Amino acid sequence: MANKTIEKITFKNFKAFREKQTIDFKNKNVLIYGNNGAGKSSIFWGIYTFLQSSIKTKPEVEKYFRFFDSADATTHQSLRNIFEAQAEDSYIDLTIAQGTQKTTMRISESSINTTGNTDIKLLNTTSDFINYKLLSNFYRDSHKYDVNLWQVFERDIFPYLTDNVTDETILDKIKGITKDVPRSNRGYPAQNGSNKKNNYINKVNTLNQELEVLISDIQRFANAIIKEHFFNNEDVVRVNLNFDKQFNFDLIKNKIWEEDKIAERQSKLRIKLVVEQFNPDTSDWISIQRVQSLLNEAQLTRIAIAIRIGALRTRIQDSDCKLLVLDDMLISLDMANRIEVIKMILNKHNKPSLSFFDKFQKVILTHDKGFYNILKNYTNANSWQYYNLSKKENTNEAPKLRNDRSHIEKAQKFLADGEFDSCGNELRKELEAILKNYTDPDFSKDFRPLSERLESAYKKFTQNERRNFEKLFVNKDISVETLKKIETDYHTDGTLSDDDKRKLDIIKRELNRYIISQYEVRENKDALFADLKTILDRILNPSSHSSTTPLYERELEDAIATIGQIKALLQT
Repeated sequence: MANKTIEKITFKNFKAFREKQTIDFKNKNVLIYGNNGAGKSSIFWGIYTFLQSSIKTKPEVEKYFRFFDSADATTHQSLRNIFEAQAEDSYIDLTIAQGTQKTTMRISESSINTTGNTDIKLLNTTSDFINYKLLSNFYRDSHKYDVNLWQVFERDIFPYLTDNVTDETILDKIKGITKDVPRSNRGYPAQNGSNKKNNYINKVNTLNQELEVLISDIQRFANAIIKEHFFNNEDVVRVNLNFDKQFNFDLIKNKIWEEDKIAERQSKLRIKLVVEQFNPDTSDWISIQRVQSLLNEAQLTRIAIAIRIGALRTRIQDSDCKLLVLDDMLISLDMANRIEVIKMILNKHNKPSLSFFDKFQKVILTHDKGFYNILKNYTNANSWQYYNLSKKENTNEAPKLRNDRSHIEKAQKFLADGEFDSCGNELRKELEAILKNYTDPDFSKDFRPLSERLESAYKKFTQNERRNFEKLFVNKDISVETLKKIETDYHTDGTLSDDDKRKLDIIKRELNRYIISQYEVRENKDALFADLKTILDRILNPSSHSSTTPLYERELEDAIATIGQIKALLQT
């Protein structure tokens, strides 16, 4: 059975979106570029609000769609667009697809069919939303205090982790146990030494221990991310998350989950963040207290990302429908560090430790055009949908969303319109992006001419062929003496074990397949690169410079097909 995916989401009169606006995911991942104020955050919070509605009561959802009235406090959390009239509808629709079967649900003031919905509730539990503001919460404490992450865990992590026994969220479980202490009929707390109080204290201690284990798991995953993906498997930095101020009877009897006790709760519970740096001279770890004072924002952001990914790693992993929504979460990082994080999230190198990312349907929003273009080069239109979101500044107009066509799509459109030079220019841009992504995947400042990149790509592909050969055959766990017998009738050789014969069978079969495939690939590869050299000289260079060389429709059609073939070859 096909997996469930988000097919589309529609906003009407919600935050920045005055008019009806549909974002068609087409069951793919989505990448959206938009300038500041264009409505990216409206998309982020719109999806979040929709999923959260599955665990909220009807009044808790309705309040977001009520017309704002300054005299009515129940409307003060409205998220309706402020320029629309009261008579206008306000809603969010979301469509989930599973093969040809589609289900559309709505949240609005008058119609809510997500409350308690199993699909949306599971999607809410397994999905994650991260933006720059959420990451900055990790280190916003005053410089004179240690960083306390309790508030971050309470708001951004515990609500999305599920207890394996009770099937409720960790936050709901915490609230259920610590809402209040046992009391007498007159409302007094259970007396010291009573079974009622002792049993309750044991229950609270068990909860504290369970939270310690969970936080320890998140710490372990976070440190693995930091070491493997930020510091190339070297000991440089690690984090400690210490749940050192825990629930107790005296704290709980103050009814700390009531609205006026937020400050007390968040000050008397603590998950202390300590960062340690490795000293190679002494092989010791040095603790850094008050990390927000001694580490820069980029370092703190990487630590925050690692902890959030660590928390994400502890979630339900077997759901076939879950979202990862990222809104400009990397703006405090330089481009090199952004690339490292994106390679993790996209699992560009197919690492088993990051395979859980592969199961997420991703929505990435950014205001950085350069970063957007890099992400486009890192992704594939077969599994990604690209959009540009724009809005004129200082106007009440709704944002405009349009498909961001690829260079190939633009080239095809120019070709159909007879604009041959423009077609050639788009093809050149497409080939440049393909070759740069292949020869310079870390996007260093490499400004070689296109002809040199083409030659470099040919050499790299050839070298990769050799590496593939070594991976298949040279690294086999078999001796040279045994391997030499592959040319003999080794099945009748009594000196060979059955296991050695089986290994020789496998190598022989793989070798035959490899030789055939290499003949096919080499013939295709050599012809393909030769064709590209001709296309570069005959079409791409003349179309980009003043030239009297005429371009012909058939040549451009062939160029489009050839560039599509090189993209497929280099992305395999």
